[in-house]
Amino acid sequence: MVNNMRLTRGRGGNRHPIAVKQFIVDRLARVGEDYFSGLHQAYKEALDQLARDRRRQYYYHHPTYFSFKKKIDELMQEGLVELSGREEASDDPRFKGWKDGPPIRKFVRLTGRR
Repeated sequence: MVNNMRLTRGRGGNRHPIAVKQFIVDRLARVGEDYFSGLHQAYKEALDQLARDRRRQYYYHHPTYFSFKKKIDELMQEGLVELSGREEASDDPRFKGWKDGPPIRKFVRLTGRR
């Protein structure tokens, strides 16, 4: 877990049992770089695992992709996360046969300054 980072808290909203910004920073510190929806999927899996570990009857509410991406954008504005410059076409089978091609995955990483 990356500890010496100053993360700003958002106002209002749902308080998740795993802090979203801290999860993003910790994951990027562990894996190096990841794309937006990959981070979102990993966060949802972590919430589900926490619910199973706590033997909850109901799983935790998952944040939408757009609210999750907003947290990444906030980290980018704070200067903690940046685009890595790496881009890949999505390999999701839902996008096969699209005339314009599949959407592009943009990767993010932690900045050098912390």
